[in-house]
Amino acid sequence: MVGQVYANAVRRVLVTSIDTLNANKQYYVLKPDKDFQRERKLPFDTTVNILLQMENRSLQTELLNYYNHDPDVPTKSAFCQQRKKLRAEAMAALFFSFTREIISLDRPKTTKEGYLVLACDGSDINLPYNPNDIETYHQNANKRGYNQIHLNALYDIYNGIYVDIVLEPDRKSHERDAFIKMVDRYDLPYPAIFLADRGYEGYNVFAHLLSSGQKFVIRLKAPNSNGILSAYDVDVLRDEHGEFDCEISTILTHRQTNEIKADRDTYTFVPRDHLDYFAEATEFPLDLRVVCVKIADGIYEYLATNLGDDEFPLDRMKELYHARWGIETSFRDLKYTIDVVHFHGRKRQYVEQEVWARLTVYNFCEAITRHTIVAKKSYAKHDVQINFATATNICKAFLRRCDDDEINVCRLIGRFLCPVRPGRTARRNLTPKSAKSFLYRAA
Repeated sequence: MVGQVYANAVRRVLVTSIDTLNANKQYYVLKPDKDFQRERKLPFDTTVNILLQMENRSLQTELLNYYNHDPDVPTKSAFCQQRKKLRAEAMAALFFSFTREIISLDRPKTTKEGYLVLACDGSDINLPYNPNDIETYHQNANKRGYNQIHLNALYDIYNGIYVDIVLEPDRKSHERDAFIKMVDRYDLPYPAIFLADRGYEGYNVFAHLLSSGQKFVIRLKAPNSNGILSAYDVDVLRDEHGEFDCEISTILTHRQTNEIKADRDTYTFVPRDHLDYFAEATEFPLDLRVVCVKIADGIYEYLATNLGDDEFPLDRMKELYHARWGIETSFRDLKYTIDVVHFHGRKRQYVEQEVWARLTVYNFCEAITRHTIVAKKSYAKHDVQINFATATNICKAFLRRCDDDEINVCRLIGRFLCPVRPGRTARRNLTPKSAKSFLYRAA
């Protein structure tokens, strides 16, 4: 399914997901026997639709645009009273329902072996300043503090959509635990390879992946650091290029008997509370394939995996892990193209509503964009790709329309292309950014 037919199907899926949410709204409001029971200008489904279509304008402007400047447009106060009744879990349920359905619309892109490639990473989202929210507030020395929530994401590299999300207050966030949670509840009908950076290295993570039968590639810390490889003499295994491909085996245990202490080649001590499986057993056998790949002169990456060396030799491993960068660029698009930096409320409940709404819109836009056929012009010097910022604008306009035939979204998206210039690099700009003040919209 391609082109306009697919775009229409994606929009119908989103509309159906909203209708299903509306039919079960009693599970997603604060007072089920009271909230959204009376006939008002802003019923449950309309409130959800407004949250989906918000951008970076003032709240009153958002309402005027949604109602096409109708004189009977609801006031800001009316909207705030309605969204106050809505739990953030409502928008989360919409995200998961819609995402699951669009994955089933068409067979997703996979590796040649049939695997989805799912990258896990996290990103902080700045909130409006609120020192009373102790779960998100950080105090700076001699400066005004700041508030953040942490977005843990599982991102489908080849299909460009987020398949799972764990949203946590920043002061209570734990990326490895969130990764484990997403791995344990993964139930899509396609085998997957989970990719993660070295911050996710940990015996408990490996135990969950191996026990659930999932394939993975996780970057390890260098052997001269305090990571898992520091216990092994892997430098002797390097070839003339400095690379290696080996197997390491150990038995994880929380016991410290004299026998175990004397046999460190066989056993690795892990505190009882660092491995979930110690609740049922005293030992957990761990077998990993560890590879070292050269990415530049004197620069190496160390990867732990359970993929076979026949299907995934060193070159494939390097290519596979390099694909993880897709989740980093997706965070950039999510924040600055889909606008997860502009919010229309200070309460965390309101911010979380909008974060889940923007994630849904991101998947909506990416699903349509990835199914748009792009043809390189015969006179073009470079390969081309879709301009995602322009495509997002078009997809949002398409979402607001009611008639499938009003806009040929794929043809329009295909007109706005950017050249692909491989090999370009730039230093990452790590300057701190805060949540956008409400005053920027005063004009």
